[in-house]
Amino acid sequence: MNNAFLLLLDSAPLTWTSQEDRHLLLCRELSARRIQPVLVFAAPLKSQFGQRFVDAGARVYSVSYSEGAFAFRRKLRRIIKENRITLVHVIFFDYFSPIAWIVRTAGVKHIVYEMQNSGIFRATSWKRFLLRLRTKIMTLPMVRVIAISKFVKEQLVNAGVPSNKIIVRYLGVCTERFTPDTSAREYWTKTFDIRPQELILSTVSYLRPFKNPNVLVYACRELKNRNVPVRLFVAGDGEMLPDLKDLSRELDVSDRIHWLGNVEDPKSLLQASDMFLLASTGEAFGLVLAEAMACGIPIVGTRSGSLPEVVEEGKSGLLVQPRDAQGLASAVELLANDRERLQHMSDRALDRVKEFFSVQQAVAGTLAIYDDVLAGEKKAFGT
Repeated sequence: MNNAFLLLLDSAPLTWTSQEDRHLLLCRELSARRIQPVLVFAAPLKSQFGQRFVDAGARVYSVSYSEGAFAFRRKLRRIIKENRITLVHVIFFDYFSPIAWIVRTAGVKHIVYEMQNSGIFRATSWKRFLLRLRTKIMTLPMVRVIAISKFVKEQLVNAGVPSNKIIVRYLGVCTERFTPDTSAREYWTKTFDIRPQELILSTVSYLRPFKNPNVLVYACRELKNRNVPVRLFVAGDGEMLPDLKDLSRELDVSDRIHWLGNVEDPKSLLQASDMFLLASTGEAFGLVLAEAMACGIPIVGTRSGSLPEVVEEGKSGLLVQPRDAQGLASAVELLANDRERLQHMSDRALDRVKEFFSVQQAVAGTLAIYDDVLAGEKKAFGT
């Protein structure tokens, strides 16, 4: 191996997700170019997950940041030295954490940071000045910052990251794993006694305030009042779940909403759905949107954050104003009454993922960024 690249991840997934699909393909591509991939997770991986990365040519470690910055730096420095790391790609850590400086003082000067956090930068006045100053200081060692949408780039610039450091590279999904499958609907229909005329709506997310799952509950009441037959399946857990269940009982839509909790693999639910709903504000990308679209499922969501970038409005889905339950219900009703348009959107959703949001495109974009970072020292690797 000519070089070693380290992916530093502030995560240790309990389930295999599209993020892991991307990291696995990246490891394979790096190995094929005689570059040693090294992955450092925040906690030990499930053995079968770790083995998949090892089989792809990676070396896998776990180092917990919770032990403190000094212990973390000591262990990380040893990994960097043992593997002769030349480039570190930091993922999931907050950009205002000291992680970039820890990596830099551990001896690596090529630091790529990837921003995947949702939210909107709202600070004003002196708070804005101080936050921007902190951002500039904490991101100084980073040579490139990957924004997973144009929306995220805008938030980073507002927070104080120089625009010329930022490159937009979308996330991607495995279009071999997430595919249309009409047979999936049979399981959900039988299990939940869904009538032929009922539409299956789904959403998959951690139930937190910026996701606005309460809007979906209110939209279900509006659909019930309009006599639009739907069932909403909510895959996900979170601090809002007890209150959401209470709200569904209060609005008398408990019979129309199924709270599934955490679903290890939501692919079958997506494949069985007629529409996927997301009411987020300030969404960074919404990887599940691309997963649903890869299954041929149109999106009904909010005109906020990255959704207008991911969803081709009017073609692969419909978007409404944030926190507008009636508008969301109207969009669902419109498609419920126009099955031909719903099918056209299904086809276009699938095409759009293949065109812009495949895991292969995400990995190719990442490799191009690595290549650009190292261009000052040598010609493009892999040649």
